[in-house]
Amino acid sequence: MEEVQVNSTLSKKEENSTLIKKLTKKNEQYMMSLNKALVERNVPETKKEELVNEMLHNLVERQRSGETARQLYGTVTECADKIVAKPTKEQEGPSENWKIALDGGLMIGGLFSIITGLSGLFNNVEGSSLGLITTLLNFIAGGLVILWISKNMPDRKNPKKGGMFRYILVSTVGMLSLMIVMTGSMMVIPPIVNIPLNAISNIIIGALAFVAKYFAKRKLNIRGGLF
Repeated sequence: MEEVQVNSTLSKKEENSTLIKKLTKKNEQYMMSLNKALVERNVPETKKEELVNEMLHNLVERQRSGETARQLYGTVTECADKIVAKPTKEQEGPSENWKIALDGGLMIGGLFSIITGLSGLFNNVEGSSLGLITTLLNFIAGGLVILWISKNMPDRKNPKKGGMFRYILVSTVGMLSLMIVMTGSMMVIPPIVNIPLNAISNIIIGALAFVAKYFAKRKLNIRGGLF
């Protein structure tokens, strides 16, 4: 019997390219379709290559006895759905700090922009009370505050991590800090630098921020934030 021997120094992607050549035409087409389905479902490249590598090793061995990928793993759609639904160690914990901050910043910054824009629109105010620099600071400070709050959320499985009182205190201090940054920047930075934005501009910025948040959360698989 032919043994599957692949240089251990090869990357998973290179190893997969070698293994797929050992498949029957039917199994090769199945794996190509599965790869496309996983890409469409936004499965991270590293995870995808590892899963495909494991399946390829199994297929090369099992196809010798006449078994097909469809018999082993079901239809391409069924297999892809199972892979996406199955949690991994990476998916069980929170995302990296920068991802949580990005998600929170887009949420807070977008919310402030929309509220300010709607307020200016309904009150017929030509320039909003928030300037361009203040708006930018809202996104940055908002992300840092949300990250800080999320890191201090009560954990029922680990009570020593922090209780509800700590969470409320951190949340209060965090939001007050955000308000100080916002009002302070408006008072300190002159309008010639902190260019006033009209109501429509604020609404557009807020809407774009929420759209960006939606796609970032989906594409980066952000976990552990507040929203």
